[in-house]
Amino acid sequence: MFVTNQRNEIRTGIETNQHESEIRIKNLQTDGPDTSDGNFEGLRSFAHVTTLHGARFLFSESFFRRLVWLGMIIACFGFCIYQTYSCLWQFSLYPFNTKMTTNFGKDDRQLPFPAVTLCNFNTFNTRLFRQIEKSYFNESQIERHIADIALMATRSDDVLGKDFRERNPWLLYRPKLANETNPFVLEFSHQMEDMLLPNGDLFYSCSINGKKCDANNFTSFLNPLYAKCYTFNAAKNGKLSQSALFAGKQSGFKLRLNIERESYLPNLVWSSVGIVILIHDQNSYPIVEEFGFVVPPGMSTTCAIRRRNITNLPHPYSTKCKEGTLEAFNGASQIAYSKQACLIKCRNKYTIKTCNCTPTKFKADPGVPFCAPIEEATCVYKSLEEFGNSDERKTCEKECPEPCNQIEYKTSISYSGLQRGALIQHLMSFLNGTEKSSVDRSIYEPLLNMTKAEREKYIDDNIISLDIYFEDLSVDIITQTPLYETWALIGNLGGTFGLFLGMSCLTLFEFVDFAFRKIAHLAKGDRGKRAVNVQYQTE
Repeated sequence: MFVTNQRNEIRTGIETNQHESEIRIKNLQTDGPDTSDGNFEGLRSFAHVTTLHGARFLFSESFFRRLVWLGMIIACFGFCIYQTYSCLWQFSLYPFNTKMTTNFGKDDRQLPFPAVTLCNFNTFNTRLFRQIEKSYFNESQIERHIADIALMATRSDDVLGKDFRERNPWLLYRPKLANETNPFVLEFSHQMEDMLLPNGDLFYSCSINGKKCDANNFTSFLNPLYAKCYTFNAAKNGKLSQSALFAGKQSGFKLRLNIERESYLPNLVWSSVGIVILIHDQNSYPIVEEFGFVVPPGMSTTCAIRRRNITNLPHPYSTKCKEGTLEAFNGASQIAYSKQACLIKCRNKYTIKTCNCTPTKFKADPGVPFCAPIEEATCVYKSLEEFGNSDERKTCEKECPEPCNQIEYKTSISYSGLQRGALIQHLMSFLNGTEKSSVDRSIYEPLLNMTKAEREKYIDDNIISLDIYFEDLSVDIITQTPLYETWALIGNLGGTFGLFLGMSCLTLFEFVDFAFRKIAHLAKGDRGKRAVNVQYQTE
């Protein structure tokens, strides 16, 4: 009897399981975008098939279980939304890394030698002026002219008087063309052939990699503060750029100069003596008045340099770098863009607005005349100083970003004393005719009547020794690289949603697909047809 009842129960259980399986199979067959009788699947059915973790438990029979899973999903969604906001905010800042590497190159590597621009602090050579003008004026007239030019250099109010203008009409002359300038700037500035010391059999006043150079290796240009300046290795007019064959003091560029201190124009506004040096790339304009370093007389100056290649990031990164050329200077349309040159261009616009003229160095609209020397002394110099504190300067700082690619040279400067005895002996040999040179002999003739102490003082007051060489032939490469790119953002968001919700891109597409099919179903006018919710039962 007991065995029979047990068999009946087993048979009943098997039939029940078969019936449930048939119901489950039937329900699965109804799953899909549309049921066979035209009914659309419901949200309950979609929740059971979507890959969003935990969604199917929102329709559990237990109210407590539904409440727990709803809280979990809401919490995970909230955290994911917070992480999404944080990631997007970090991405919107466009952070970047600055990476610095050193490229040593090959053993036989040669680096392009930079351009070297130099200017004498003195803008007007009184010795040269006396020498040229003595054929046209007597000594008292020449000295009066020098005194008038000194008044102009010191920006005295006396230059505004009628008498001053009548005595010096040539200082009122405005050049008509961009390449035209005033005679006193060209003729009466320090000339490179006169600043170079006389050469000897074993002494070169200018050399590069041990080979002699001369004034022909320098290119002259006009500077608004220092008048006539010179650039060595400018690589213009078909001239090839020099290269550095070796690193160290025994190679590189060597320069021995005479600044002619006794020929300086009295000027309390600019009371320095010596030369100002700027080491720069050939494609950049030498803004020596802003970024040059000073080399004083009476000392031997050595300058070790290292080349740096800098790469910045464009918009939308904070540097917002800019490429191209800058047409701000006459005769220099191929100058590479730089932040400093862009600021100088803004400064010239401020000068034009203030003085109603432009220095011959800068480009301006055709209707803007070039400034006369007296206008440069009374207005241009003043405008250059005022620009630094003007609103135009602040605006220009925003409009002049860093260049995308830039070459600059890091300098390390040291000083030592000069061998005054050896230099005096060399100059005396030149004056005695033992060593011949094309340098004007009259420059050094005062040495003949000096005592030993006076000659040593002359060396300390006038002679400059400058050596420029590569510290080594490696190149420092400074590169900005994005810290948080688009794929990193996508990876962070995908990891967050995958960890807390088990979502992927296809999960999102499932919801899009369901919404699209629901809209399409409603658009067909099937609102009256009920939604079918598939019942899933577990064993």
